Amino acid sequence: MDNYLFDGGRIQKMEVDYAPACDEKIPIAKELAKKNPDSFHEAIEMLLSLEKQTRLGADMVSCSRVLVAICQICFEAGNWNALNEYVSLLVRRRSQLKQAVSKMIQECCTYVDKTPDKETKLKLIDTLRSVTEGKIYVEIERARLTKILADIKEADGDIAGAASVMEELQVETYGSMDKREKVELILEQMRLCLLKEDFVSTQIIAKKISIKFFDDPAQHDLKLKFYNLMISLDRDTSYLKTSRHYQAIAEPPKPVVAKPEPMDEDKKKGDEDKKKKDKEEEVKKPEPLPPVELTPEQEKELKEKLICAVLYCILAPYDNEQSDMMAHLSKNKKLEEIPVYKEILRLFMSNELINFDSFNTDFGTVLAENEMFQENTKHGKKCIAELKDRLIEHNIRIIAMYYSRLHLTRMSELLNLPTNRCEEYLSKLANSDTIRVKIDRPAEIIYFTVKKSPSDILNAWSKDVSQLMSLVNKTCHLINKEECVHSVKGITVED
Repeated sequence: MDNYLFDGGRIQKMEVDYAPACDEKIPIAKELAKKNPDSFHEAIEMLLSLEKQTRLGADMVSCSRVLVAICQICFEAGNWNALNEYVSLLVRRRSQLKQAVSKMIQECCTYVDKTPDKETKLKLIDTLRSVTEGKIYVEIERARLTKILADIKEADGDIAGAASVMEELQVETYGSMDKREKVELILEQMRLCLLKEDFVSTQIIAKKISIKFFDDPAQHDLKLKFYNLMISLDRDTSYLKTSRHYQAIAEPPKPVVAKPEPMDEDKKKGDEDKKKKDKEEEVKKPEPLPPVELTPEQEKELKEKLICAVLYCILAPYDNEQSDMMAHLSKNKKLEEIPVYKEILRLFMSNELINFDSFNTDFGTVLAENEMFQENTKHGKKCIAELKDRLIEHNIRIIAMYYSRLHLTRMSELLNLPTNRCEEYLSKLANSDTIRVKIDRPAEIIYFTVKKSPSDILNAWSKDVSQLMSLVNKTCHLINKEECVHSVKGITVED
């Protein structure tokens, strides 16, 4: 099998072994180009003739050595134009071996950071990207080169160009690439799309990453990067998702489990015997790993993330999911360390009215210290307005819980709002199906009704139908009775 070459799934037989010729000619060509720069082309021609022989003879190892040697001679001579020309020429040659091309591209990728100037670097990257386009066996090298090109464009201030270059890569389809490197490139695509303010593309790209990947403690740094990008994406559009992202990174990192080292065959046999003995004995539960020790800075950061999770959960519009999330957050033991925010969460979960003035007196200074509620930022102003809306909506829900009928002026007093604003909030909550309400405007009376569950509606309908059927049966019985009475009277008259 040593004389066969597996090329793209096809088996090609190596006809001639050119290893001795390569051992002889490659050092001669390198020495010739090094000693006499004028003999550069002569050395290249010597290797090109050898490359043709190894390529037609299907000697993959020797062909790879020749291609790498040609690139090395061009690099050592500092002839970057010749390097670009010969790379393009050698890749397009008939029956060129894929493994040989892969080795040559890998060698050229090491020269990217050694270029003398930016123009030469861009030209070399462009050449390598053009010759690797559409070739699966060099997809990893192309992805890395694209990343370097995107970094250059971003440094020049061309964010849109960098994002468009990175979006060309379909990294999730690369089977030969390591999963961690895939996620790093996808996160880079997300970051550039966010900088370009292309939020739709960012959402599409984010779905390419499975959240289960971050269960591995070794990927904690990528987990933080991913959720920080998702927070930047969702914090102005969905407070509930933003709260969920903050909860994910508010958890302390898990300890990394050391992977077992590969064992020899003798050790494996001994372990197999030991396992058989252990099956007969009682199986012991593995001891839990000790928690990771955090520095004071890390503990402070986790506490800040938990605070943001609580505040964004409160800012989210009320529904079943938001209510469940508040209940879940209230069970977090870390909230004991931040009693102020625990009290805020308790107020929004309780069935009591929240007075805005007293709320502002008790918690206004604490909330003002948070970055979310800075009045000098656009996002801060929006969060302040949303907090006021959530307070009013909470109070309206509590009023609807205790009252079935209420005068509009009385509601205005309870909410500390003008009547027209009360109507606006009532309409908003009615449209979102949070409460069931009707307003008698001439009388200025508000009627609250309880939202019935589907089973209650069906039970009421069933009861009405049964009453209707009993009335129909009773009516039929009375009709039959009258018919019988009249028929008996007719018979007696005839007699």
